[in-house]
Amino acid sequence: MYKKIMFCADLYASSDYAFASALDLVERSQAELIIIHVLESRNRYSGQFITEDGEVWGSEEAYDKLKGVLKEYYFSRIEAEEPENVRIVVRGGLPWVEILRFARKENVDLIVMGSYTIKDPKKAPILEKPHLGENAQQVTLRARCQVSTVTSPKQQLSFKGG
Repeated sequence: MYKKIMFCADLYASSDYAFASALDLVERSQAELIIIHVLESRNRYSGQFITEDGEVWGSEEAYDKLKGVLKEYYFSRIEAEEPENVRIVVRGGLPWVEILRFARKENVDLIVMGSYTIKDPKKAPILEKPHLGENAQQVTLRARCQVSTVTSPKQQLSFKGG
């Protein structure tokens, strides 16, 4: 069914259901899984990335450090110890732009991502209206392949009042 499935990682617990969904599809299709994370930088050529806590990383150091974190986090959720069909990719720039650019370059069949990021999983999401986050919205609207946005069962949307 699919040859290449790309999962957009944000390292927040809110996207764990999306990862589980991607992993299930990879196993059923015996496809390659590409885990991509984009370090947000308004200028992808600046070579520097600023983290939430204000730390500035040089690009190669940031990529290597983040690849290690991604490998540790996601490989622990995969049954095989050293999965052969999994690749980890780190890019810099605007997340939705880099996701689309990489998906087109790699001829990805399916992009799987969370619908939005809940940065503090202890707090319940306050949603007045159903919505997609900016990255999910832009990827969904512009991708040349199928896109699956996955939410957690804990992320309930209220349709009261309209």
